[in-house]
Formats: sequence, C-alpha cells, structure tokens
Amino acid sequence: MCHDTTPSSLPAPGNYQLGNSNGLKYWDFSNAASKTDSDVRVALLTDIYGCNDFYQSMSTHFANQGWQSHLIDLFADLGELPEVTREAAFERRHKLNDQECCDLIAQYIQDNNITAVVGFCLGGNFVFELARRNVKVNLIAYYPFPAGLPNENGLDPAFNYLELLQTEVTVLIGDDDDRVGLENVTKLKTISESNAALSVNVYSNSKHGFLEDLDSEDPTLKQNAEDSLATCLDKIS
Repeated sequence: MCHDTTPSSLPAPGNYQLGNSNGLKYWDFSNAASKTDSDVRVALLTDIYGCNDFYQSMSTHFANQGWQSHLIDLFADLGELPEVTREAAFERRHKLNDQECCDLIAQYIQDNNITAVVGFCLGGNFVFELARRNVKVNLIAYYPFPAGLPNENGLDPAFNYLELLQTEVTVLIGDDDDRVGLENVTKLKTISESNAALSVNVYSNSKHGFLEDLDSEDPTLKQNAEDSLATCLDKIS
C-alpha cells in the first residue's frame, strides 16, 4: 500500500460533498469561500486503494490552502474493498479501464476548469498520460511507474514517450523505491536531464509512499517528505 496511515502533520479529513462530472465521481472538499474566490482548482488521483483517510487528509490540506479541492473516486462504481489487502486492491484495480478513466479525467478537467492534478502511484501514471495528451494544467506525480502498469486497456508506458514529452510534469520519487524499481528511478532521472518538460525530484534513501515520512524520526527522511510536499504545493499554485 502506498499510504495506510496518515501523518499527524496533515489535517483530519474534512467535510465534503459528492460530485459527478459525466460519470466521473469525486469528493469535493472545497469550502464556500474557495468556490467563489479561488482560481486554483486541484484534483487528486489516488493509488489502487482509493479514497482512504490519507487521501481525504491530503485533499483537506489542499482545501485549507484556500483552493478548490476534489478527490477523484476512480473506484466508485466498483464498490468497497472486501478487505484492505494488496491482493484485493489489485483485483479491483484490474477491473478499471485505464484508457476510459483517462478520457473521463481529461473531460472532467476541461468541464470543471481544473488547474492542477496530483496523482499518487497509479494516479501518477494517469498524470503521465495527461502530459502525453498535452492537457495544459499543472501536473504532479508522486511515485509513478514509468515502465507502465498492466491493464486490459492499458496506457502506453511512459518510458515510450518521456524523451519527447512537451507538457511539463513534476515527479516526486525516492531513490530507494524498489516497487517502481531502482533502475527505473535512475532511468527517469536520466531522461529528465535532457528534457526540460520532465522535472524529476529524487529523494535519497526514501522509499515508495515516502510522504508518510512527515512523521519519521529520521531527520533525512522527514526532510525529504517535507520538501516534496512543499514542492507539490508550489507546483499546484
């Protein structure tokens, strides 16, 4: 699991309203003021476990910046997990149609004037796909899988197009992310050195899901998480 606990430095999940944009379900954490006063509209795409407390807290954190904040529920039509295990999450994940999901997300961005998208893990791969499609919003990907993820209607692996990517995307990843693959992290960083559209921030000694290290007692890991969150917020705005 990318995130099974919520760092104490993040707020408790706030109130939300359920929304639907042409079939794409989302949880709207925006407060009344941000709906009328803010030009920043951020959408969060989760990992395979869906809208758990961590992602609700992140969306609340975005809302607390005074932004409109939507948490996209990719799995709304597939039901709750029968058990919170990696096996159950992957079984449900494989029922998603990745191409169709990205079609819906791209249309949702246009219809709702979204200005930034933050994706985690699977959601990070969807962020890569939005960049490939030249969707012009601020794009941030936490620990995506540039070598691709299996799906019956799968996306083109990001490594197939990153060298020619023209739409900017920011990647936040640890150099000890053995789920993504250490060689894939290195390759991702190497590509970014010759393509200015791809900004890759690699954090030493950090693993997959390292944003949870906001609570780490290791000062280096804690600093990595804090720096990545500050970078994420800066890129959103």
